[in-house]
Amino acid sequence: MTDPQNPQDKMAAAGAGAAGGVHSAAHDTQPAFERLADRLSDSISDMAHHGRDAAVEAEKLLEQKTRKIAATAEHQIHCAPFKSILIAAGAGAAVATLVSWLIRSRPHQ
Repeated sequence: MTDPQNPQDKMAAAGAGAAGGVHSAAHDTQPAFERLADRLSDSISDMAHHGRDAAVEAEKLLEQKTRKIAATAEHQIHCAPFKSILIAAGAGAAVATLVSWLIRSRPHQ
């Protein structure tokens, strides 16, 4: 083949050479990218499994603590029912007062 003489032919030849080089480089690096994608996929999968396991453990711990608190509350109610009624009434009054203040502090629309 002859060397291109005009600038357009020279640019076209350079572009074709560059495109060929990019295509070759992409072809050569494809296995590395596939291995990297596989490793990332495995890492993400492992993180998802660890996250799920941690959530299950946290749920179990929360259930245990909830049962313990409920048992303690039941014991306190059985041991001191009058005191428990007064505490419940006080807590209800505090919540009612708080809700009343929140409702009054909102501007009327």
